[in-house]
Amino acid sequence: MSTRRNFRNRSTWVLACLLASGCGGRSKETAESVPNKVEPKASTTKTFTLKGVVREVDAKQKAVTIAHEAMPGFMGAMTMPFTLVKAESLEDVQPGDEVEAPIVVEYEGARVKSYRLGDLIVTNPAPLTFSLSVGKNGATLQPKAAVLPAGATVPDFSMTTQNGASLKLSDLKGKVVVLTFIYTRCPLPDFCPATDRAFGALAKQLGDVKGRADRVRLVSLSFDPEHDSPEVLRKHASVQGAVPPLWTFAVASHDELRKVAAPLGLTYGPMKDEIVHDLSTAVIDTQGRLVVLKRGKAGKDWTAADLAKEVIGQLRVSGQ
Repeated sequence: MSTRRNFRNRSTWVLACLLASGCGGRSKETAESVPNKVEPKASTTKTFTLKGVVREVDAKQKAVTIAHEAMPGFMGAMTMPFTLVKAESLEDVQPGDEVEAPIVVEYEGARVKSYRLGDLIVTNPAPLTFSLSVGKNGATLQPKAAVLPAGATVPDFSMTTQNGASLKLSDLKGKVVVLTFIYTRCPLPDFCPATDRAFGALAKQLGDVKGRADRVRLVSLSFDPEHDSPEVLRKHASVQGAVPPLWTFAVASHDELRKVAAPLGLTYGPMKDEIVHDLSTAVIDTQGRLVVLKRGKAGKDWTAADLAKEVIGQLRVSGQ
């Protein structure tokens, strides 16, 4: 009897020990027998930059279709629609515009949970089939005028210089003229500011050769008469290092700009916070005839050296 009782007691003790927390070896066995607790996956956000070309705009649905470049770490290049939170972001956007916008992606673990597109910025407006004519009675769309061919006479027009003097293009006959279009409030560094830098480099190249600067005139013409007064232009010119008569900043009224802007390939129009425009720079010979138009961005589509080559070529042609 005592043997059985001892065995029974020992068996009870062993079972109790296996169930008790203090017995060696039990913790691992028990932990493995209990299912793992599922922890929620942490959410993280990352911001990427979307760059692409607008293919379609649906303001009613607050949607825009963009053919965008690859965004490493998020998605490859493709054409796809995006829904915007604010329909106002589409007010200044049209098919053909090059745009840029932040895109915020929310991850749940490694899985994309959601993404949203921020405000679109037009970095390069689409070529317009209509030009925007701005006058006393407001803005109107007109069929875009044909761009002048090389050799054609550039229409005469009047402007006001940074020093407040009245100046006509025809007053510059006998000089090789390099005329570009800018406005001082331009916020995009690769637009007007890049043109200013290129003209600064050109002015230096021309000024380094004795007598050459006397035969050339560089004109940076503002299409923002509402803001770019002679005083504003004078301060801007000082910052850029523009010294008349070689390099002059000037401004023209919209009526005067209408005479020359479209023939020289410029389209522009006021938006909410800026002026949307393309880029055009003309080299004009000593007789007021168009030599060449340089379209696009300075430093990317043309350089100061390109302009210098055209200018020097014209000086040689004219025997100067």
